[in-house]
Amino acid sequence: MNHAIPQPLWSRVWHTVREEGLGSFWLKSLDALGYRRIYLLRRPLAEPILDCPTTLPVEVDWLTLEKVQDYLVFRPDASGHTVTQQLLKGDRCLVARHEDRIVGAVWGSSTRLNTERSLGRDLPLAAGEAYQFDAYTLPEVRGMGIAPALSVAWLRHLRDEACVDAIRLTFPWNEAALRSHAKAGYRVTAVVHCLGLGPWRYVFPLQQITP
Repeated sequence: MNHAIPQPLWSRVWHTVREEGLGSFWLKSLDALGYRRIYLLRRPLAEPILDCPTTLPVEVDWLTLEKVQDYLVFRPDASGHTVTQQLLKGDRCLVARHEDRIVGAVWGSSTRLNTERSLGRDLPLAAGEAYQFDAYTLPEVRGMGIAPALSVAWLRHLRDEACVDAIRLTFPWNEAALRSHAKAGYRVTAVVHCLGLGPWRYVFPLQQITP
């Protein structure tokens, strides 16, 4: 039986610094120690929502309970029970299909900031706000405009529901996601600081960013 040789720590550190930069390395190091710094992005829905065409033909539609298995093929790391429960709670998932296969998806909620994985607990949303989260595109079709197109389709749906603002949370080192969100009109408006020790979490007051 062949066993993979573990990559030395110095090699993993060097790879992170080379691929993502020194700033990303330090932020991820602090994250591992329990401190998290996350950007809050806001998208006023009164502003024009411009088209974001894709270079891969896709069909955009809502994920239904009957199609959860399709989502699990797309995200084999996901739990079918968790996905089903999120849909039953009222969370929604917009998916992009190419040749009847899900290639991209984004989740959203109009009732809560689903930040259990990033901040350790959910946070309430203000009236008129909606939250987008857990966006994912298959690696082989990234860079084809699928994530911005999904975001734009969602924003238009929220506008039709008389929503006022859409918000997202993104780690500062995730530059690809920040570029994708910017294409859909999102701007960084605040920074969330969180300190954790085991199960204990403290979320500091928002640090607003002046335009």
